[in-house]
Amino acid sequence: MPPLRVSADEFRAIADGVNRLVADFLSDLEERQTVSATSTTDTAAFDLPLPEEGVGEAALRDLEAISEHLRAPTGRRLPYVLGSGDPIGALGDFYASVLNQNVTAWRSAPAAVTIERTVLESLAAAIGCDGFVGTFTSGGSLGNLMALAMARESRAPANEDGAQPGAVVYASEEVHMSIPKAVAMLGLGRASLRLIPVDENMRIDVPALEAAIGAALSIALFAVAPGSTPFVVLVAAGFISVGLASLAS
Repeated sequence: MPPLRVSADEFRAIADGVNRLVADFLSDLEERQTVSATSTTDTAAFDLPLPEEGVGEAALRDLEAISEHLRAPTGRRLPYVLGSGDPIGALGDFYASVLNQNVTAWRSAPAAVTIERTVLESLAAAIGCDGFVGTFTSGGSLGNLMALAMARESRAPANEDGAQPGAVVYASEEVHMSIPKAVAMLGLGRASLRLIPVDENMRIDVPALEAAIGAALSIALFAVAPGSTPFVVLVAAGFISVGLASLAS
């Protein structure tokens, strides 16, 4: 079985090969299709038996084939939300993978944590939120989950004794699909999510929101149906579906 570690010279040779493939991919990126010609039944290129022993650098032999079965990440590809595809950013990802740090705390990855704090402070200052702190996430879905978790712990603590029944979440009916999932994952239950209509400009209907909250508070006050307490209103600035609809029109 090939060793898990390779020498510095072997690594340089393998990395040079990958670099050439990447450079070739970037050289004709704008000519590539944003919709792959691959069908769901066209798996011959990857439907190979799992080797019983490690194959070493041969594991990378199909990288070029992979580039022919994807949706090219260009400015012509409008659906879905992707992170930065900048080549310099990709090199940063590569270097970070080699460094292989545990970024759970400053003591285990001082450079990475300091960079995260510095970037977040700069971004906060740029939008007039000096002094704010935060954490990078893998995307908006995880960010929504974390925000809801913090809101829940602030108004309806559940970490110790479990989710409290009746903690109600209010959001626009155009809110991202990650919100119902987050509400379910946090143990609040999808039924606790109240979706409020939007107006002709796709903004949340504030009078309808106020009426819904007022009705819930009245019910809670008179204990007609205990366990219906508003604890968070989700704010959304723009929606993916609205942007795509505008582009399509």
